[in-house]
Amino acid sequence: MMRHALDIQHYTSTQTFAQEQQKLFGSLWLFAGFTSMVAQRNQFFTRQLTGIPVLVQRTAAGIRAFINQCPHRKSAIQTAPEGVRPLVCPYHAWTFGAEGELRSTPNPALYQFSDVEKSELCLDKLQIQLVGQFIFVNFSNEPLPLSEQFSEDYLAQLETVSGHLDSQIVYSCHRVRYNWKLNMENVKDYNHVPFIHPKTFLPLLKSPPATPPVALPSVVEQLRTAQPPRLSALSYFGRGTLNRPASWFAKGCETYGEGAFYYSWYLYPNVNFCSVQGEHFLLQQYDPVAPGETDYHLWMMTAKRKDIAADFTALLSGLIRGERRVIAEDTQVLEKMQTGFGGRSARVTHGDYESMLVAQHLWYRANVLGEAL
Repeated sequence: MMRHALDIQHYTSTQTFAQEQQKLFGSLWLFAGFTSMVAQRNQFFTRQLTGIPVLVQRTAAGIRAFINQCPHRKSAIQTAPEGVRPLVCPYHAWTFGAEGELRSTPNPALYQFSDVEKSELCLDKLQIQLVGQFIFVNFSNEPLPLSEQFSEDYLAQLETVSGHLDSQIVYSCHRVRYNWKLNMENVKDYNHVPFIHPKTFLPLLKSPPATPPVALPSVVEQLRTAQPPRLSALSYFGRGTLNRPASWFAKGCETYGEGAFYYSWYLYPNVNFCSVQGEHFLLQQYDPVAPGETDYHLWMMTAKRKDIAADFTALLSGLIRGERRVIAEDTQVLEKMQTGFGGRSARVTHGDYESMLVAQHLWYRANVLGEAL
């Protein structure tokens, strides 16, 4: 076993939090939602993404993403979490076009804007990429290629699995009192399952998700050479064997994969997308609010219904309640951990099965903290 590479202060420091906002969440592609959430013209959803109000809407030009603020007085363009409505600011009725350009202002004589000024009064448009049903946005004006963050093979896998996602989605969000990095580390740590989830998750598993199929050196070798991995190596796929029969609703769905498996796709920096036997899917996103606070977003859907008229509302409600029970078990431990972090907290120690966590932290140290390794 070796000493780990990331100081505990980086889970509590406001300075580190600011660096993450700029160099991590301000530059990487972030999951925003699913295309089924904006299926028709003018359909939209809004959300906070790393503390920034984001609007995703299908316009005449396709799916677009904007900062959800009018350039006039920064009022939200869309105030509801979701709906169908044109791009019109409710405060003073400024109207915007398909690409966020200003179309009209009622009572224009009150403003006296020149044509040049009008051309600059547009919504702040974000870079957007679609991978099947997954919507990713980027806050940078010159974002890195998506294939630099996720390998081409990985993107192809996400696109394939997204073809099995149903359009009926249940969603919840709750705030937890710990640093977002603890959650991303927790979902990659299969060894905690027997001790934290002995009655909820463990009985379902015949074997834990496989180690990442990427060529990572051992923990000892990583810390000896101190070479951060490629960014794309931090996102990977795992599969574990399940100890359960097919669910009653599976025959009515276009399920993913073959056999009784638990599938997990880890999307760096802050998403875990997984599936129970290809029958239903859930996506967890750990969205930072403060050094010791995180918004825990959870989306859940079944595999695509063969009969679109079938209503799975009650089923999804039961599934998400079950998932929230598992999450609550993790939350109790992680919040206690965060509370205990302080000046006497030494660096954590990792064993070899945690080589992915070490790789993740080495990349973080080099690219977020700017440390020489």
